[in-house]
Amino acid sequence: MKTPRYLIFFLIFASLSCSVRLDLEGDIIAGAEGAVAWMTPLPDDRPVASLSIPGAHDAATAGVTAWKTWTQTQDLDIAALWNCGVRAFDLRPALVGGTMGIYHDKYSCNVTFPEVMKALILALEKHPGEGAIVLIRHEEEADGNNPEWGAEMGRCLAGLREHLVDYRDGLTLGQLRGKILVLSRNEYAGGPHGAYIKGWTSGTDVSAQKRALLMVRDGPTCPFWVQDYYHPNGAEDKWAQVKGLLDAVGAGPAPLTVNHASGYVGTLPDYRSNARDINARAAEYIRASGKSAGIVMMDFAGVDRSGGKEVAGKTLIKALLGPVR
Repeated sequence: MKTPRYLIFFLIFASLSCSVRLDLEGDIIAGAEGAVAWMTPLPDDRPVASLSIPGAHDAATAGVTAWKTWTQTQDLDIAALWNCGVRAFDLRPALVGGTMGIYHDKYSCNVTFPEVMKALILALEKHPGEGAIVLIRHEEEADGNNPEWGAEMGRCLAGLREHLVDYRDGLTLGQLRGKILVLSRNEYAGGPHGAYIKGWTSGTDVSAQKRALLMVRDGPTCPFWVQDYYHPNGAEDKWAQVKGLLDAVGAGPAPLTVNHASGYVGTLPDYRSNARDINARAAEYIRASGKSAGIVMMDFAGVDRSGGKEVAGKTLIKALLGPVR
């Protein structure tokens, strides 16, 4: 029996669709040097602080629906960010109406903190050789600095205790595997379940960036470096800060370091323009140096184009992970 022409067209289209889907998935995994499980082959005794770790600034904002031009810093959801190799997730929980949701400023990302943590736990169950780092900041703008935030966050994290790891100076990949390291800029009840960050700075003073500390449970404080110059005067202004901390980490040994490529320019937040100027430049610099970079937080992680602009978020992840250092 002769095959109908419409069925031939359907089969060709289905074949092409499958090929495109597989090619895209292969590009994400192979192009980022095995991004879905890039930590797994590394030795257990490797210090976490010595790794180059892709991070997503305001990681849940793919779900934001209000004023997206000025509030969205990511195009991919948490699961997709994980699949692209992101292992550090910046989350901004706020307690609104009794629910610990994730927000950017006062705008909801339409996902809750427990939902994001569950997504990471499921990813770790599938890939137990990996680990995740979650950075928390109480988004006071969204809940008016709700006084119950600390108690509720404490309950949330206590319920996840078996999935969390306490920080210690020299924390190794073997100790992180299968676990989530929670680093919070705010204290909460019964904590820390990981570490509290003290001395976070958004300024340009390099000495201040190197004076931050991690307050841990039942142990001495640990050094911590952070660069979060989020509203620069322009690309050169921002790049000087990113490069400065990259050079400091590359000279090693360095403590756990969070270096923000993310940020915005202009009176109204323009995250894409900053990403266009900084992500590609950071990727090129990291590739050329061949040295560890610490945790690099970026906007539009995992995509090279967003909102009609080149943002090089996929390019930067590839530079951080390939070859995995």
